[in-house]
Amino acid sequence: MTGHRKWFSSLNPVSTKEYITFGDNGFEVHFKKGACRVLDAEETLVCSSLPFGQVFRVDLTSVSGPACCLVVSPSDDIWKWHRRLGHLSFDLLVRLSSMGLIRGLPKLRAEKDLVCYPYRHGKMVTASHIPESQVMASYPGELLHMDTIGPTRVASVSGKWYVLVVVDDFSWFSWVFFMEFKDEAFGFVRDLVLRLRNESHKAMRAIRSDNGGEFRNSRFENFCRDLGLEHQFSSPYTPPQNGVVERKNRTLVEMARTMLDEHRTPRRFWAEAVNTACYIANRIFLRAFLGKTSYELWFGDDEEGTPIFEDEEGAVDDGDVGATAPAVGPAPLLRALMMMEDPCLWLPPHSSDSKLK
Repeated sequence: MTGHRKWFSSLNPVSTKEYITFGDNGFEVHFKKGACRVLDAEETLVCSSLPFGQVFRVDLTSVSGPACCLVVSPSDDIWKWHRRLGHLSFDLLVRLSSMGLIRGLPKLRAEKDLVCYPYRHGKMVTASHIPESQVMASYPGELLHMDTIGPTRVASVSGKWYVLVVVDDFSWFSWVFFMEFKDEAFGFVRDLVLRLRNESHKAMRAIRSDNGGEFRNSRFENFCRDLGLEHQFSSPYTPPQNGVVERKNRTLVEMARTMLDEHRTPRRFWAEAVNTACYIANRIFLRAFLGKTSYELWFGDDEEGTPIFEDEEGAVDDGDVGATAPAVGPAPLLRALMMMEDPCLWLPPHSSDSKLK
């Protein structure tokens, strides 16, 4: 038994306060001498109970025949409708009931401190990461972010399956390297770091990556220790902590995919498309909070504007990336009565090549 009256479908208290009646069959509940007895309309004992704290525990051994105890939930129970409607939020549930938009939904009243733990556990999401509001590095080359992409579904023309992406934190200038196996990443990072240390007048302080096996190994550990570099790792399964290079990965892949789709270029040219995307991204995107392109921040302010798609004479080619174009073969390979042109794909220069392809 319980002291909550609203849990009963029908309840008729009497003036004697010694018993109450409920139900359609005239059941009576008698409280006398610390015990509780339930009688039917013929005053036959249905069940009895003894006090247990603030409730009475029913003793079913005194029931002569089969018995079934039912608890009827009132129609305006907000918990019942909360469960029936897929654990809908209580605020929305009360608002819908007050507007009368759902037929059969009674008027519900909001209650304080309602907490549904299945609702909290089933609809829990990770908190969003707040983006940085300032440039963390002080100069180009101080901190490098790196990550790998792949394996791709189709091997490149040169048989590569993976892409190593390295991004400078200050300028967001990026480099891409193509690998057949992921363990080749150390060799590319080592060569890049050594080259940048020779080219820059300021010291490189740290590199940042995820916990992938291509980065977290003894070779990287020994290399960073010898050069005095700090190797920073993001937390497991937390890509936003390495968000600079993760966002660059998405930009490069989307640009490369779009260029390949434009002229239905075969997918085996994906490496050339990614290389071109990296070349373009370094020259057209402005670094947040600094208002300059990555190329200008990395190479300084000596150049008048950022060069893009220039040949050896400084002329800008206006071809479409991946478009087919005729090309005249080299003179030593030309023979009489042979075709002077071969169908080719137009590919712009990238960071390691200053000539058009």
